[in-house]
Amino acid sequence: YGDTGVYRTHLFGSPTIITCSPEANRFMTGPIESSSLISGWPSPQLMGRSSIAMVEGMQHKRMRRHVMEAVNRPESIRRMFVTLQPSFRAAFKSWAQKGTITAADEANELTFINICAQLFSFHSTPLLKKMQRCYKGFLCGIRAQPINLPGTAFHHAVKCRKTLSAILLAEMHDRRMNKDSNKEDFLQNLMDSVDFNGDKLSEEEILDNMLGLILAGYASTANSITWALYYLAKYPTVLQKLREENTAIRKNKGGEKLLTYEDVKSMAYTSKVIDEVLRLANVSSFMPRTLAKDVDFNGFIFPKGWKLLIWLRTNHVDSRYFENPLEFNPERWDGPKPKPGVHNVFGCGFRLCPGSNFVRMELFMFLYHICIDY
Repeated sequence: YGDTGVYRTHLFGSPTIITCSPEANRFMTGPIESSSLISGWPSPQLMGRSSIAMVEGMQHKRMRRHVMEAVNRPESIRRMFVTLQPSFRAAFKSWAQKGTITAADEANELTFINICAQLFSFHSTPLLKKMQRCYKGFLCGIRAQPINLPGTAFHHAVKCRKTLSAILLAEMHDRRMNKDSNKEDFLQNLMDSVDFNGDKLSEEEILDNMLGLILAGYASTANSITWALYYLAKYPTVLQKLREENTAIRKNKGGEKLLTYEDVKSMAYTSKVIDEVLRLANVSSFMPRTLAKDVDFNGFIFPKGWKLLIWLRTNHVDSRYFENPLEFNPERWDGPKPKPGVHNVFGCGFRLCPGSNFVRMELFMFLYHICIDY
């Protein structure tokens, strides 16, 4: 419909509206979102009906507060810097010994180990391998048509979810029986979280949201690490500047090799590299919703029952907002920040990913060690 950032199509058997301008996306993720839109994908049978991705209205606000508090406690972020950096360094040493690696495969394995350590304090190699196999099947089902028949990706994903659920439920029951375990991780944070009424989350609510946190922390981080390796190999001048900044930080720390949460404030160029990687290679390219009632946007009526795709990635590579948009150029972030609605790499509005800070901190650690030591 002209230069409005709105068009209609038909996808997977459903009439669909796609919004892709900053103005349209901001409108659809603003106050209108909580009153006029509902979840349409992925299937609640996989994500869980209590997942933050599925719930609406006041229940979404309640669940979001619990999850945000669990993953963004300052002490949890600081602890993450202590627990994850040995994993990064061990992985890089292994990569170097192999000589040639498949970046995507190695990034996936490393990220899954890290996310399970941070979420559940799981370190057993056999358990992690079993969980990773199940999670790959779970992820394929999320992207598939929700047809629960033997032989389909969705059916396999439902079985994988049951296996993952059994593992996490057993861990939760063990912690409740052994109150002296003193595990400090996101699962424990969520189990201990209390709302304004003094109520804790139910077992189902914890389970559904922990499965969602694996998805948020695993897929997005692994994808970002893979593309960071690609761009650093393709742009050696960026790698050199990155190395200079991080070498100076290590030198100022007296040669101390481990990064701290406080060091991140000094990593200005590294932050720009992360912003540029996420701009070009973010995993959250769109937000799927369903219209619960008719919505009027600038004279366009979006009919009740239609699917809605709030397309975020389009603006990341639009020359109206970014000069030479397909070029990897961290220096572009020296200028004014993009206008609201342009750079939304973790979703936007009420559906902004609660684990976005976790992903960024992992990328800071990853870039710090790989650019200095390798």
